[in-house]
Amino acid sequence: MTRWLLALLLSTTTAMASGSERHDALQPSGRFSVYGHGAAATPPMGFNPWNAFRTEVDQARIEAVVDAIQQRGLQAAGYRYINIDDGWWLRRKADGQIEIRTSMFPIAKTGDGGTSFRAWTDALHARGFKAGLYTDIGRNACSQAFDRHSPNLPVGSVAEREIGLQGFEASDLEVMFQDWGFDYLKVDACGLADFGAGSEPVVESGHRALRPLIVRDDVVRTDRDAVETQYARVGRLLADLNPDNDYVLSICPWGQADVRRWGGEHGNLWRTSPDIEPTWDSMLHNFDSASRRELYAGPGRWNDPDMLAVGLGDFDAKHLAQARTHFSLWAILSAPLLLGFDVRHAPQPLVELLTNPEVIAVDQDPAGNQANLVVDTDGIQVLVKPLATRGERAVVLFNRGNSKAVAQVDAAQLKLQPDSLLHARDLWRRQDLPARTGPLRFALAPRETVMLKVSGTPVVSSGQLLSEMTGRIHVAADGLPGYSLDLAAAAGTPRADFTPDGQPLRIAGTPYRYGIGIHADSRLEVRTDGGFSRFIASVGLQDGEPAHAGKVIFRVYGDARLLYESAPRAAGEAPLPIDLPISGVGVLELVAVTGARAGTLPPVVAWADARLR
Repeated sequence: MTRWLLALLLSTTTAMASGSERHDALQPSGRFSVYGHGAAATPPMGFNPWNAFRTEVDQARIEAVVDAIQQRGLQAAGYRYINIDDGWWLRRKADGQIEIRTSMFPIAKTGDGGTSFRAWTDALHARGFKAGLYTDIGRNACSQAFDRHSPNLPVGSVAEREIGLQGFEASDLEVMFQDWGFDYLKVDACGLADFGAGSEPVVESGHRALRPLIVRDDVVRTDRDAVETQYARVGRLLADLNPDNDYVLSICPWGQADVRRWGGEHGNLWRTSPDIEPTWDSMLHNFDSASRRELYAGPGRWNDPDMLAVGLGDFDAKHLAQARTHFSLWAILSAPLLLGFDVRHAPQPLVELLTNPEVIAVDQDPAGNQANLVVDTDGIQVLVKPLATRGERAVVLFNRGNSKAVAQVDAAQLKLQPDSLLHARDLWRRQDLPARTGPLRFALAPRETVMLKVSGTPVVSSGQLLSEMTGRIHVAADGLPGYSLDLAAAAGTPRADFTPDGQPLRIAGTPYRYGIGIHADSRLEVRTDGGFSRFIASVGLQDGEPAHAGKVIFRVYGDARLLYESAPRAAGEAPLPIDLPISGVGVLELVAVTGARAGTLPPVVAWADARLR
C-alpha cells in the first residue's frame, strides 16, 4: 500500500496513540517482558475433540481416543495433552460452582452428590498424559451462540446458563486447576462477541444481552484494551494458582482485538485466525495469519493458527500430499500440534504422517524460532527456520498454486556462507540428499511441499544474526500502538530480513540481506542472558521514506541502562554503524524514536546486519 494512502487512513482513523502512551512504550523495561509462566517451552502437542465431536464430547469417546493415541504410538511421538472442549458443563449453581454434565462424564460423580473432574485428570496423569479443559472469557460459551440446538448446552435459568469465567475468574480457575487438577486451559471469547442486544442467542435462547467487547472484523468498535485486560487477569491468576508452572494457557479470540501484539504477554499461545475448516482455502488462510509474525513467537509463547485439520476433508487419507503440506507448515511455524479428528479410525498412513519424528523435531526444536518467509512469489513460498544446532536449518518449499512449479532456496536465504557445502535431508522421505553447493531446487506438483533439514557453514563466523534467533526477540512496541487495526495491517508487521511490508532492507542505497525491519517509535527486547560480548548493526531509515518523514534517534539499552544514543537521522542519510560491548547484559533493548506527532505514521527503520557476538 502506498504511503499517501496510509496517510489518508491515518487522517481518518479514530484510534490514535497519545504522545504519552507512545513515550511510555519506548521506555526500557530491563526485562524480557513476555508472559514467562507455564509449561510451553516448546509448542504443545495433543488432542482437541471439537472438530471431531463438537458438543458430543463425552467420556467414552475421549477414553477411546486416548487408547488409540497410546496404542498407535502418538503418545510416544509427543502428543500428550488430552483436552475437553465445549459441551462439558450442565449449569452454574446458586453457590457459583459449575456442575459437570455427568450423563456425559459419569466419572465426574462424587460420593457427596457433587461433581468433580479430579478422577478424570488423575486417570489421565496415571497414563502419562496431561489434561486440558475449555472455558470462555465472557459469561457464555461458543456453543450457546453457534450450536444452539445441541442437546448438551447448559440448562436452567439465565444465570445458571452463564458458565463462562466473567465474574467468577478466581473461583473457577481455582477449582479447575487446584481442585480438579487440569494442566491446560483454552479460553475462548464468544462470550465477549456474540451475545449483544438483538443477537440470535439473546432473542431466541433468552441469554442476557451484553455489550460486545469484540465486534468481529470491526476494529473501531472492538474494545481491544478491555479484552486484553480480561485475558491478562486470567494469566495472572493461573500463575498464582500454579507455583510449579506446570500449565498452559491458550488464548482464543481468533486473531481479533489485536491479540498478535499482546497475546505473548499474558499467555502461552494465542489464536491468530478463525476456526480452521477441513478445506485447502481455510488452511491457507490460517497459515497466512501467522506466517509473517516470526518476531512474536518463541519459547513459552506461540502463534496458534488453530488445531490441525489432518484427518479431515481435504487432509484425510485420500489426500496425503495435502496432509503432509499442512503438517509441514504448522511444524515450520512452531505452531501447536493438536490433533482434531477421531483418532480411533485413523488409517495407518495418517498415523505414520503424524508421528514422523524428524518433522515433529522441527516443530519442537528448543531454540523456538518460527520460520522466516524468505520467498513469496508466483505461488511459491519458501520458509527457513534456524534450529538450535549451529548451522542447521529446517526448510519448507511449498507450491500453493494450481500448476507445477520449481522452488529453490540458496545459501544466502539459509544464512549460510555462499560457498558452503549444503548437506540436506528430505524429512518426509527420510533420506539424505547428495551434498552440494549452490541452490537446492525441486519440482513441485500443485499443493506439494518438500521439507528439508540443511546444514552448512553459518554466514556469520562468530556470533549470530538477530534474524536467526527470533525466538529471543520480543516486540515490546511496534511503532503502531493505538492505530486502527486496519491501518496497522496495511502498514505491515515487524519482520526479520524484510521491511514490515515485505521489501528488502536498504539504507541510502546500500542493500542488506539480513536485519530487522520495523516502524520507528518501536522497542525490541532481545534476551541475551549474559551470553554475548558485543552488539553490532548498521542503522538508518529505510529507503523510500519521504524527506518529511521526520528524524529518528536510535538507542540501545542493556538491562535498562543506556549504552548508545545516535544523533537524529533523516531519510537518505548513510547507514550508521554501531558496535557496542554488552558482556553480562541479560536483556538488550533496541529503540527507535521519532519526534513525529501522534497520528503520523512513523517511518520504517532498519537494524541492518544486526548481530550478537
